[in-house]
Amino acid sequence: MEESLGAQYAIQIAVQTLRDRCKNLQQRVATLEEENTNLRIQCSRNDNINNSLTETDKFREYIMELEEQKQQLQTRIRMICTENQDLWSKLGKLTTVNKNLGEQLNKISDTVTRVSSPIQPHTPLIRSRTFTQDEPQTRFLQKNLEINEKISLELEDISLKLTDSFCQQKMELDRLCSEMDGMQFNDNIITKKFGFFYEEELDEDLVDEVKCLLENLKMLRDETLRQKSIMKKNLMNLSDLQEKLVCKACERKTNNICDKSTSTNDIPKSVADKCTEVANFDSDILRPPTELPSPDRDRVCPVCSKYFRKDIQFTEFHQHVEDHFSSNIESYEII
Repeated sequence: MEESLGAQYAIQIAVQTLRDRCKNLQQRVATLEEENTNLRIQCSRNDNINNSLTETDKFREYIMELEEQKQQLQTRIRMICTENQDLWSKLGKLTTVNKNLGEQLNKISDTVTRVSSPIQPHTPLIRSRTFTQDEPQTRFLQKNLEINEKISLELEDISLKLTDSFCQQKMELDRLCSEMDGMQFNDNIITKKFGFFYEEELDEDLVDEVKCLLENLKMLRDETLRQKSIMKKNLMNLSDLQEKLVCKACERKTNNICDKSTSTNDIPKSVADKCTEVANFDSDILRPPTELPSPDRDRVCPVCSKYFRKDIQFTEFHQHVEDHFSSNIESYEII
């Protein structure tokens, strides 16, 4: 029974594949007939022109023929691929159906073996005063009848389930075949290149955009390097100015210390005087100089690296530096 059902199902699948192949071939034949008619019309028109063809034209015609052959091979390969996919899908479904059938048949065989187990041994005879007879077996007969009814009901359910599964599988196959037929006649499907592009067919605008981005990145790199050099110069100027300020403050402090040492060598000092002197000395060290002498050489702004000559007053230079740190945000220099 299993082999007959499997053979029938395989024959149905083979017939369906052959039907699909015939439809595809009929479509191909129709397209080829149209192409042949068009080519015949072109040949009839170009009979007089063929005499004046050059070698390049002949090569072009040969290339066109090769391209047509290539297209025919591609269509043939596409048809074979679709047929293979259909066959693989159908084979997968058949394997699942066979597995389910095998499990169900195993269950049926188990139930049959349970039913066909040996019947209980015959009960012994019971003697009585009047006659000898077997013990009545009405209870056992009723139990056996109930068991047989249950088994028959289970077998009917299994057969119904099998028929339902076969009907569902057949409906699914019919639906898939109808979908494939609809896809064959659908013009919206992309079959030329399957929606993909080669590297040569990429849009040239993308390459231009990448070039523009690279140029912008190069400009940003140059700008950052320039700003880095400006920052280094400003840091060097700030360090030089700080050294000058520290040196001037140290000179003033050393002069004050020398004056104090010469004027108070012979005067005895108390502990409180010494403490006040140390505190004053520390405050002098920490206090920045109020008035800076004008340097002998040109001045340089530590922020914008602008040079000022010696004849310019220090107040103008000081005002220029303070203008960089004013509250007006628009006057800041972007570094």
